[in-house]
Amino acid sequence: MSSITGKRILLSCFLAAFLSGFVLCGSSARADQKAAQGQPERRTALVIGNAGYASGALRNPINDARAMAKALGDLSFEVTLKENLDQKQMKREIQAFGEKLQKGGVGLFYYAGHGIQVNGHNYLLPVGAAIEHEKQVEYEAVDMGAVLSEMDYAHNRLNIVIMDACRDNPFARSFRSISQGLASVDAPTGTLVAYATAPGSVANDGQGDNGVYTGELIRAMVQPGLKIEDVFKQVRSAVREATGGRQVPWESSSLEGDFYFIYPPPQSPVQTASIPPKVTPQGASERSATGQAEESTSRGEKPIKSIKTWKEPVTGLVFVWVPGGCFLMGSPQSEQNRSEDEGPVHEVCIDGFWMSKTVVTNAQFRQFYKDHDSTNYSGHSLNGESQPAVFVSWHDANNFTQWLTGQNGGQYNFRLPTEAEWEYACRAGSDSSRYWGEDSSRACIYENIADYTAEKQLGIKSPHECDDGYAATAPVGTFQPNAFGLHDMLGNVLEWCSDVYGVDSYVRHDRNNPQNTDESMGQSRVIRGGCWHGSASSTRCAIRRSGLPDGMDNDLGFRVVREP
Repeated sequence: MSSITGKRILLSCFLAAFLSGFVLCGSSARADQKAAQGQPERRTALVIGNAGYASGALRNPINDARAMAKALGDLSFEVTLKENLDQKQMKREIQAFGEKLQKGGVGLFYYAGHGIQVNGHNYLLPVGAAIEHEKQVEYEAVDMGAVLSEMDYAHNRLNIVIMDACRDNPFARSFRSISQGLASVDAPTGTLVAYATAPGSVANDGQGDNGVYTGELIRAMVQPGLKIEDVFKQVRSAVREATGGRQVPWESSSLEGDFYFIYPPPQSPVQTASIPPKVTPQGASERSATGQAEESTSRGEKPIKSIKTWKEPVTGLVFVWVPGGCFLMGSPQSEQNRSEDEGPVHEVCIDGFWMSKTVVTNAQFRQFYKDHDSTNYSGHSLNGESQPAVFVSWHDANNFTQWLTGQNGGQYNFRLPTEAEWEYACRAGSDSSRYWGEDSSRACIYENIADYTAEKQLGIKSPHECDDGYAATAPVGTFQPNAFGLHDMLGNVLEWCSDVYGVDSYVRHDRNNPQNTDESMGQSRVIRGGCWHGSASSTRCAIRRSGLPDGMDNDLGFRVVREP
């Protein structure tokens, strides 16, 4: 390769149109308005990872691109993931991406790989590019401006571009004049440009499976309620600390509105003692004479901001403190897909209790019964150590809690939750049918349910318009928790409760800490929650199911309550 003279050329790594140069373009005022109204928005992403270069092959871009694609999919983006593209393929994908953006919503472009800076302009380097002199750059590489042009032409509401141009220049020995890092790009109005490290600086490809910046960015992106500026503040602090100050991410912003990867969880006002719930003569705090819902009190107490946890020393099961409060149990007549056994809506008050933040795993259950087998489903193993223990009967689950009490010397009493405790914990202060809101398409952020992956790999029809990445059970705690800090309340596996099931159990409920123990109503026990093949109609906090105490299945597990 011949030397380049006269002008300066820089070869760096663009680790992501989502990581290093983060660009948001569009009408932030309309974005904020739509988000505030709770309306779902189209989110479209193109993720490209280039690593297989003949000169200067990279180790992490493919891993980074895949990790980013998975994270974006969990954040309700429709993701196109491409790897090791040549110039023609890159341009074709960028053009197709631009056409999708014309449908509106949010667009996000992520690129991981090498990049070139020539006279202050940044270029993406395709696999197979042959650059022997400066003039060839514009013919062999892909101008970053092409991405921005597609976004601008689409006139969609919001756009994001991230470029991680940080790795060492593999052509340093061949070039006479070399500058480090990517060129600084001033953020146009309504945009934010973020770099994995400061302009003119470089960062290593990374020693692990992912670069430091990628990992920290993904961790920050999935935290509910963080504005985009706060996401990058967290990333900057974390990367600076992890690299001993050698790498400091940098941003240029001219945003005029707010953007959230995950909107703040819905909050409900706290019911006050001075305003009692409105109760009809029949005792139902929900119904009017016309059958319409009249909710004079919040469905639950406002969750505390700080979450108290406790780790059980024998199994390592982590518990969170669920503060006591009152809520409206059951579903109103207006709730879509409700069943008659979910009513009448009635006020219930619950004392505070400790609840395991996840269901019991195979590893934890095998400390009680070492030969437990959760088997598999259509070739997908359900036996992973961190996957939920399934094929567990109500008797098995109840016996586990008694064993756990004994293992702790009787110092604590462990048991299955009552269904009133379970629903109170699921709602976590929310008013909606799902603790994150009414939009079922956001389920994949919080739960492992019937999704595109299950539809593709298992033929399970997917009413959820999202992809959580798992065909069957997922490791517990994979997805975002509710406001009480509890994971998987409406997905992964269904959960046994202690109560005897009755269609009309609610008319027999006491106001304080109700539990149905009347076996004259039958032997079936209550089952709550959702599961890995659950439909949108079954992914609701109020839904009730039942099963015989000896029954077991591949979608049924349990979690544990510790009395204070």
